[in-house]
Amino acid sequence: MRLFLVAVLAGVLAGCSKGDDLKTAALRVQIHYEGFRPGCVTLTVTDQTEVSRSVTTNVNVKPDPAPGTLSVAVFRQAGWSNDVRLLATAQERSCEGAQVATAETNASLEKNGVTTVDLSLGATDGDGDGFVSPANGGTDCADDNEDRGGPTAWYTDADGDKYGSRFLDPVLACSAPSFNTTSRAGDCDDNDSSINPGVQESRCDRRDDNCNGEVDEAFDLGGACVNASNCPGAKICSNGVAVCNSTVTPTAYYLDEDGDGKAGTLGGTTCEPPPLNSKPEAEDCDESSRYRASGTPEVCDRIDNDCADGADDGLTCNATWKPFTTPDSTSWKTIATDGSGGIWAAGDGGNLARGRMDGTGGKSVTCDGDWKAAWASSSGEVFLAGGKDSSSRFAQAAATANTCTLESNTNGQVLNGLVGIVSATGGSLTLYGVTGGGQTFRWAPPAAPERIETATADASLRAISGVGGPETLLAVGSKSEGFVPTLKPRAFRFDVASSTWVKEELPATLVGELRGVHVVNANYAFAVGDNGIVLERVKGKWSEMKTLPAAFASRSIQDVVAFGKTAVYVATTEGVGAGGAVLFFNGSDWITVHTDARSPARSLRSLDAKAPTGIVTVGDSGAGASFIVTP
Repeated sequence: MRLFLVAVLAGVLAGCSKGDDLKTAALRVQIHYEGFRPGCVTLTVTDQTEVSRSVTTNVNVKPDPAPGTLSVAVFRQAGWSNDVRLLATAQERSCEGAQVATAETNASLEKNGVTTVDLSLGATDGDGDGFVSPANGGTDCADDNEDRGGPTAWYTDADGDKYGSRFLDPVLACSAPSFNTTSRAGDCDDNDSSINPGVQESRCDRRDDNCNGEVDEAFDLGGACVNASNCPGAKICSNGVAVCNSTVTPTAYYLDEDGDGKAGTLGGTTCEPPPLNSKPEAEDCDESSRYRASGTPEVCDRIDNDCADGADDGLTCNATWKPFTTPDSTSWKTIATDGSGGIWAAGDGGNLARGRMDGTGGKSVTCDGDWKAAWASSSGEVFLAGGKDSSSRFAQAAATANTCTLESNTNGQVLNGLVGIVSATGGSLTLYGVTGGGQTFRWAPPAAPERIETATADASLRAISGVGGPETLLAVGSKSEGFVPTLKPRAFRFDVASSTWVKEELPATLVGELRGVHVVNANYAFAVGDNGIVLERVKGKWSEMKTLPAAFASRSIQDVVAFGKTAVYVATTEGVGAGGAVLFFNGSDWITVHTDARSPARSLRSLDAKAPTGIVTVGDSGAGASFIVTP
């Protein structure tokens, strides 16, 4: 049996049985500590006659302030002599801590009863933080600073991510023993700074990035998913992210964006039923134009209608432009077609005339105003926008009218642009006009025109165009900018929800005013202006088209009519003695299709067409001409 040692508790000795000879004699060992509070005290009792007989017990010390006393009972053990050696040692902070104090003495268990033995342990803990001064064998790094205790465990940090390797034993020291150590442990890959317990598992890389024992736990690898084509699959890692891997082959579908009834734009691929009105195969070679698609009959219009063998293939076409005979004193600002051969020309000083695309049937109509823009309906009615005495003015005239009907308007800004939009449902007509002061008007006859913008456009607006609905409306113009004023082109998209114009980004190097715009459909539009500017807008982004031929590169381009990216007409001012011209872009090159031959040279100011088989232009000093396909 071992010698029985126990910290003395109330009643331990008092409750001893009188028949227990081993407990008739005992030592009460009083271990006093002063100047520090040990974390643990160890008492070793050794038989003085036979020193191989020894027993040790540890006593954890309660966190009471020093000084203090511990009491330990020592009972007589069978086979031992009555004389023992007592050795008390104090450890810092815990029983595994540094030994900081010792005390020893001899004692005898010969007499019955309890004999008290005192042992004293002393050490210095100057700041009371539980760490003892190094002078007493303790480990306090600064014994005058209670906020700074004993040495820190320092771990090797080979990758510099401030986390030490979990696989190497730390070094205990009051300060970092080298630059590549840290007090934080747990790094499971000390050769990769992107892996440590402080990172999130944000990379799908088949590695335990945050050292929590799990790999890519945030990505539900193997979990069910659907990919961008709505095909079922399972999640896998790819290039650092989780993706849906599907072995199901989706089906492609195509959309009709130009309204010709044939689909040509790849809408996507899907494992679900394709969207309504989509087609499983491409039928349209050009979704910018409703006049081009496979199987479309070829007509004389400079367009490759059937997407085969080039423009007008197999047809005998007369592409001659026929000049109009109008008085030289008439200055035309605008031309409008009704789509069935009828045209209206208008200008300053009340000039308004009705005629036919082939140059016949000319008739003057009385209409007081300086007219800048016109739009004609399929019924032959014309709608006019302009001004009078520096105020805006609207008017309309039926196909057979001798005089126009003026709309009352007292706004002090002249209208420069006008476009009509016919509702696809119900056929109702709404016109939109813009002014040089950035204002916008909506006109839905028989109601009077009304201003609709909540804030004026930050530009002088010259032209407006749209098709199908107000959400397609675009307006163009200019604004003077800079310390040395420079005229810069401007283009705007109309936001229906807020009734405001949203400025769109144009190539930064352009200088001059945009004077004409034509919206082909929701995805394609074209604009023209000073210094040979010709722009195209494809799905919301403006860019410069192919540069005009050298003879026209410095001219002001006044107007544009387009039927897709392979059929763009522009009208120009005169230049160096040469008359204004109409140029045609076929998708590859610019071709001059008409030049005003009168002398002195005259500018062409306006273009209009409802279909590519009939184009008309007018301009200064009675200039005018048309191209029309006749049976």
